[in-house]
Amino acid sequence: MAEAPSILRIGLAQIDCALGDVAANAERHLAWIERAREEKVDLLVFPELSLTGYRLLHLTSRVALPADSPVLARLAEAAGPMAVVLGFVEEDRRGILHNSAALLQHGSPVWVHRKLYLPTYGIFQEERFLGAGKRLALAPLPSGNAGLLVCEDLWYPDLARRLATAGARLIVVISAGPGRVGSGQLPASQENWELLTRSTALVNTCWVAYCNRVGWEEGSFYPGGSHIVRPGGELTERAPLLEEHLLVTEIDLRDADRLRWSLPLLADIRDDIEGPDDPA
Repeated sequence: MAEAPSILRIGLAQIDCALGDVAANAERHLAWIERAREEKVDLLVFPELSLTGYRLLHLTSRVALPADSPVLARLAEAAGPMAVVLGFVEEDRRGILHNSAALLQHGSPVWVHRKLYLPTYGIFQEERFLGAGKRLALAPLPSGNAGLLVCEDLWYPDLARRLATAGARLIVVISAGPGRVGSGQLPASQENWELLTRSTALVNTCWVAYCNRVGWEEGSFYPGGSHIVRPGGELTERAPLLEEHLLVTEIDLRDADRLRWSLPLLADIRDDIEGPDDPA
């Protein structure tokens, strides 16, 4: 069996979304897919809930799609050999709605990750309208298995660690992270996300690709700032703030292997340490 290629050309499609308009957003996806194909992208990543917009509230049930929806099938067909990750509201077989990320590959939807942690505080109301995912698994990419998380999932470090120890050399994070202005050169929200992605890449010795949306929605703004972080925590490229952009870069997954050889943090993880959370 041929060895999976280690060089992966990633495209982060930092786009705006029309709230509640799946048809219009699907057309926008088709245009960005075509652009990414011209750039010879291997893996194209869209933001969280890119097919629907984020602050859906009572619109949530109206925009829900099954994982085998003709909408996803059409986008997968347009992508051809390119793998695509996008965000949508998924309706499962029991009628429960999820904030999900779909992997489209080989002309069809092949894999779905359901967001595990649903923020329900401040402007976030996800748990009122969505069900939380209950499974963490590796996404099957041609270049090898990768981790895939949705926004708030990254704030719980154990998830990324479990993906990395299972073999993921790349963790993809799709996000609809609203902006928060601070006193620095970057929005305070951007500084927080880059702290998270860089620390995740450092302690898990893996690549991290973070794709955030842009635009305004229901009084909130989304700054973009999508970026790639090397194993070890170095930010290599960042998309512009506040504008749509396709950030394309090549990564070598063997960089994770090399760092794991010299910095064996994952190999040295222990499961025999007693602590205050042990049952009485």
